Amino acid sequence: MSTRLVRLRLLNASSARSYNFGFTDNRPLSVVATDAGLLPAPVDVTRLLLSPSERAEIVVAVRPGDRGILRSYPTGLGGGILPDRFAGGDDSFDILRLAADRRLTGPAALPERLPGPPPVQIPADAPRRVFTFNHASRISGRHFDPGRIDFTIAPGAREVWELRNSSDNQHVFHVHGLSFTVLSRDGSPPPVQSAGLKDSVLLPSGTTTLIALRFGTDADSRAPYMFHCHVLAHEDHGMMGQFTVVGAAR
Repeated sequence: MSTRLVRLRLLNASSARSYNFGFTDNRPLSVVATDAGLLPAPVDVTRLLLSPSERAEIVVAVRPGDRGILRSYPTGLGGGILPDRFAGGDDSFDILRLAADRRLTGPAALPERLPGPPPVQIPADAPRRVFTFNHASRISGRHFDPGRIDFTIAPGAREVWELRNSSDNQHVFHVHGLSFTVLSRDGSPPPVQSAGLKDSVLLPSGTTTLIALRFGTDADSRAPYMFHCHVLAHEDHGMMGQFTVVGAAR
């Protein structure tokens, strides 16, 4: 590579494993984007946790002749021996090596602000839906039925969804057809990997996550949207549901 700043686009396409990215020399990772686009400003971290289907873009500074190694470290999710082992939570391994040229060009620093989209704004009287995850094949006690519509949404509606994971497993909540803003995890601000507009969010064992959603205006009762766990074994065993956007716009 020949530039002082290197932009890496990270996608976790694994079926169950989460990755805890970081360089072996602990150099900063400047997170500039998550699932659905840019952040309002770069955020510097030394570790970045991505669960299945999550994406992020990072910018890394390199020096002439640099040989930096990006590694995945143990996740520290604390889900117990079996969930951690099946999801690779105890593993550590190298991902890639950066090999910089002896002479580098380009800017040495990122801009302070980025043109990231605004968060989803929720009115005080927005409806709230609660989803519980206490089994590896059901959401709110319901196994997926392709012939069932779980609920309907008015076009343009804005809602808050409360995602309660009371199981021993980590889950990854994913919604089709829209992006959302993560409001909090257990009452605290979300971590950097959950900043910006998202379509997937990690639900660690024993946590409650609030997300704000704004739905589209195309109404069609024949075109359902999916929501599901993106741990593929959970999805395949029925941890899915579907909704439709119908009625008059709000």
